[in-house]
Amino acid sequence: MIINLILKLVLSPIIIVLCDLFTPNLINYGTVSQALIIGLFVGIVNFAVEWLMLTSGTLWVTTIMDFILTMCVFFFGSKLYVDAYMTTVGALLITGVITIMEYLLHHWLLRHRWQTKLVAK
Repeated sequence: MIINLILKLVLSPIIIVLCDLFTPNLINYGTVSQALIIGLFVGIVNFAVEWLMLTSGTLWVTTIMDFILTMCVFFFGSKLYVDAYMTTVGALLITGVITIMEYLLHHWLLRHRWQTKLVAK
């Protein structure tokens, strides 16, 4: 479980910084630290959703919840910074990339019989 959290805390900021670098017209954070802070927050939120919801029958529900919450974090989180902006297309793009990562990670966790702590007995 700790490896999963570390993966999210490392991969989410990397994906955000790369999207910021390669799509300057859609996603633009004023500094790299802003992108890293949003990325760490996304990693923590997605880990919490996974910890609360992921079981063998909730793969798609958990992934859709990750998508919705990640979209909200990006769209509204970028408004917290004066020199950052994100278009709706940019938020959809970056959310889609992170959701694909989340789906692959959820699928891997379920194959290794990982369950949420709330339903595991």
